[in-house]
Amino acid sequence: MEKLYNKRRSQHFLLLLRYWRLVFNDHFMIALFVFLGALIWGYSQALGQLKPTIWWAKPVTILILLVLLQMGRLATLIKPADPVFLLPQSKAIDHYLRQAKRYSLVLAELSVIICTIVVMPFLLAATVTNQLQVILIVVTVGVLKAAWMDAALNDLYEKKGQSATNKMLTRWLVPLIVLMITLLLNAIVGVVLAVLWLAWGKYQLTKINKQLLNWRLAVASENQRMLGVYRFFNLFTDVPAVQGTIHRRKYLDFLLQFLNRDKTVFSYLYARGLIRGTEISGLILRLTLIGMIILFFVPEFWLNLILFLLFIYLISVQIVPFYWQYDNYVFTHLYPIKPVEKRRSFQKLMVKTITIAATLLWLASSVTQLSLTAMATKAILGGVEVWLLCGRYTTSRIKNKTN
Repeated sequence: MEKLYNKRRSQHFLLLLRYWRLVFNDHFMIALFVFLGALIWGYSQALGQLKPTIWWAKPVTILILLVLLQMGRLATLIKPADPVFLLPQSKAIDHYLRQAKRYSLVLAELSVIICTIVVMPFLLAATVTNQLQVILIVVTVGVLKAAWMDAALNDLYEKKGQSATNKMLTRWLVPLIVLMITLLLNAIVGVVLAVLWLAWGKYQLTKINKQLLNWRLAVASENQRMLGVYRFFNLFTDVPAVQGTIHRRKYLDFLLQFLNRDKTVFSYLYARGLIRGTEISGLILRLTLIGMIILFFVPEFWLNLILFLLFIYLISVQIVPFYWQYDNYVFTHLYPIKPVEKRRSFQKLMVKTITIAATLLWLASSVTQLSLTAMATKAILGGVEVWLLCGRYTTSRIKNKTN
């Protein structure tokens, strides 16, 4: 079983590495460095304006830490065929799953603790908290994550009374209570309670040898985890494992008429594919909403401007692959339509789509900055960027891939 897990873990690393190379390309790395630099600078500037008398700082920190605890799931790497081929090894599968838990816990602890450390300056600036309390809070979060992972492993086994209520108790309610005690009452008591909760989880794991693995639940959990990974990669590149669905959105017919004013063949296809498909439209919607939220909370003009232009660029980059959406359909090759007309139809759709998204981003960024000069500057630069991205940038990408 140890060799089997090591083999699957190596294959999993190769799969992730293949997608990571596509995600972290030159364009994305430049955008990522700009975004992180602007975010770090804005965070440091915002901390300097806080006073240690904000009443909602600790409740917000508790909610943030509770959400952070949900990061990093149990990676069992179990495959759908395992219930058939590994069923005779039901007793030995316990060692396999414990090894999976150790691997998952290391990655989860690193991500959770790093994010917790990032949140701590906010707590120090907005509340009366000393460094010892901060250390105890970080330790508490680390212990709670270990207990969370033990509970996730324990939930995969058949037992009486297993339900969604138990998951809510072990993954949300108990960590919430411990975090409230740690931040609102006494940090030392919070650490003690977290350790006791971890010890209880270890005790529960000693009983799994007498229980049977719920193979169906284990396969479903791993498939759901991998689907989340694939959806993340699908934000940047095409992932065959993620298939979009089609919905007849009658309430968006007015938008369909706006996108398909030319009444050409590819204008018709692209407009309906964008509106009725969930992959591209959902991606554009998520990026636009995230950008609006971030821009709303960034008051600094130049930082707000950089993020505004950056999100327009990110949305544009994600729309370009939609140009080849119908290349696998034989009927589109039978139409007597020149490639130039196809590209022109796509660029018109792209201009309209990005203009709508850019307008929403501009409105969100202008709410906290009602200066006419700032609003006009963003509108002009945003318009120039849309024109460049939908024109030369899109044309060059299409020609490079075609050639």
